[in-house]
Amino acid sequence: MKLNSFGEELLKYVILFFFIYSVLYIFPFPLNSFTPLYFFERIFHQNTWHVIVPWFAETFLNNPDAYHVQNTGSGDTLYDFVRCLLIGILSFILCTVIFLLFRRKINSNKLIYIGGQYIRYYLIFVLLTYGIIKVFKLQFGEPYLIRLVTPFGEMSPMGLAWNYMGFSKTYTVFAGWSETIAAILLIFKRTRTLGAVLSFGVMLNVFMMNISYDIPVKQFSLHLCVFSAFLILIDGKRLLNVFILNRDVSKIEYVKPFSKKWKNYTLQIAKFLFIIVFVVLKLISTIRRQDMYGDLGPKHELYGIYELNEFQLNHKKRPARLDDSLQFKRLIFDRPQLMYLQKMNDEGVYYVAETDTVAQKIYLKERDSSKVGFFDYKMKPESNVYEFEGIFKGDSIYFKTERKGREDFLLNNRGFHWISKYPFNR
Repeated sequence: MKLNSFGEELLKYVILFFFIYSVLYIFPFPLNSFTPLYFFERIFHQNTWHVIVPWFAETFLNNPDAYHVQNTGSGDTLYDFVRCLLIGILSFILCTVIFLLFRRKINSNKLIYIGGQYIRYYLIFVLLTYGIIKVFKLQFGEPYLIRLVTPFGEMSPMGLAWNYMGFSKTYTVFAGWSETIAAILLIFKRTRTLGAVLSFGVMLNVFMMNISYDIPVKQFSLHLCVFSAFLILIDGKRLLNVFILNRDVSKIEYVKPFSKKWKNYTLQIAKFLFIIVFVVLKLISTIRRQDMYGDLGPKHELYGIYELNEFQLNHKKRPARLDDSLQFKRLIFDRPQLMYLQKMNDEGVYYVAETDTVAQKIYLKERDSSKVGFFDYKMKPESNVYEFEGIFKGDSIYFKTERKGREDFLLNNRGFHWISKYPFNR
């Protein structure tokens, strides 16, 4: 076999492998594009990967821990990495068998076209999904009040990144629009290469952020980078000629799936209807979720941070000591029905807090609904001073606090300045 022939066959093999790997990784898309069809994805995974991956890990890797865990929020579990390994192995086996049996019949251009279309619409789906929730600031909400009093060194790398993004609405919305515009550009044939370039840049930034701040979506974002790079490589020769070699390029002839015009028009209309319906449903879902969480989500009736400046336990004033495990340091009311109680030794715990604003009373419970106690509270007129008195775990409690809102922190009240005489780096 000549070298050129060998290179062509190797390229054909690589294209076939990438095609199979992409389909196995992405499926069941597009059947999981709409909320009413999410059940299909769940049923599909439960009867395929959730069974095969643990069996493969235990049988061949001698590791029984690669089972699927529901709703962890992580895309970098052992299960996810073993699944990627298994997809790679299956793709290699299928690719080798198909290549040996049908080598002469394999049409690389058709594989590139079909695979490119499938990957392109998958990227559109992912970019629109994440872009829209960033634009409406649902993915990175403003930092919780507890974060405003958490020492910088006590944050996890992911917590730091999440609050860094959530603090700035401008930057978060900009990131969301970058993903959304990349998706829009990918929709149209004339702008799909530009969309792929923008998608690659955006996803590379996301991947580096995940790597740098230990955010557990590393392998997923890496796949999105690779998929974007593949779409760029489809026009790689033309891009090389234009930007590097300074050569002329001819007008590209777009591939049409069907020979009859009406079939191509029908396909185009169907694709646009699919995208329009998806976007409309995604917008409706996102707008509805704004009332549930995010910056516009509901807050506790006593929303704020309450710093203690006087504390009495069983009618005896207790001096402030940093190692005291009984004296309160602050109360934080952020999300509805929850109160965070922090002690002087910095230990803290969440309690269910049912608040009656008319009677000015707070009933505290553990998460298992067992009663903890209650507080009566009152506010001094024209001040942020609040007094609390009641029973907590069988002890009589009285304490005086000063309320601080989000706007009382320098991070939130510094604002934006075009002109700065000196760098305000604190």
